[in-house]
Amino acid sequence: MYEEIQGAFARLQSVLHAFNLSWPDHVVDGAVWRLPLLTEQRTPDTLQVKRLVGQTAVDATQIALAEFERDLGQVPGTVMRLPGYFVVSKSVLKQVRQINALKDDLAMAIERLRLELNLVPAARPPLMRRALGAKFSTKQLLRHIQCFDEAPRLITFTWAGHTTATGRISVAKVREKLQAGAEARASRESIRIEDTPEYQELRPLVNMADTEVLTERKSVAPHPRAMLWFTDSSRYDAMIHANLPMFVMAGENTFEVRELKNFDRNARQAKRPDEKRRIEVLPNRDLFLPTRKSERRLPHSIRSKRLM
Repeated sequence: MYEEIQGAFARLQSVLHAFNLSWPDHVVDGAVWRLPLLTEQRTPDTLQVKRLVGQTAVDATQIALAEFERDLGQVPGTVMRLPGYFVVSKSVLKQVRQINALKDDLAMAIERLRLELNLVPAARPPLMRRALGAKFSTKQLLRHIQCFDEAPRLITFTWAGHTTATGRISVAKVREKLQAGAEARASRESIRIEDTPEYQELRPLVNMADTEVLTERKSVAPHPRAMLWFTDSSRYDAMIHANLPMFVMAGENTFEVRELKNFDRNARQAKRPDEKRRIEVLPNRDLFLPTRKSERRLPHSIRSKRLM
């Protein structure tokens, strides 16, 4: 059942091993920043980064590129990150593209098995772990390596601290979760189910169909990113998630690097003022209508809130 996944992973390992043997010979400069592994789901208010250069940086990167299992003490659901950059004298773009393509092949093998077994999308990580091992991390396994086949004039490393991710969830699923929560609280606290907060939260959904789909917004843990400038324009040419060190070509002139600093939640700037405005359905659960709709089509309970 898992042979296709295991075969795709073996091919990826083989090509990655060859790449790890070759790319260090072309390095002329570079640095990486080691981040602490998270031992709990919550990101601490401060994160201290450690700068690595020279052979130490190369060694750490070789490990990171091929590290697909969670480390000892690393909590499930978190990911090991090693932001940084290497300047190379010879292009490694062809090898990087091959590695990324093999990662995509592995993802497709997992998806084909999921469809064959008629499982929900959330079953992808369990299928991957059954095929490869209990400590394997989907994010570490499938994330791409970034490579640019020219020399930048500036690289800036920063923290993305206010990023949000959005998903979709049916009203029926929301009702199911709230009903289960209301029943559990009523039993636990010996109160009427009608008096639970979860039951009260069902009221705004009363005029919505089970098939209606809501947007669910979740905060994404702070993570490092990198912006690259290649031209003289004031706007960056690329912005990437700095999960692993990137590779760039050496040029005639040296370029500026603004290095990654320690993360301090309390020193972060305010949230962006251009966040997309959405119509809120359940305020305490970050659930919204997916697009702006006319007042005529809004449920009465939600329409009343907007007009207050």
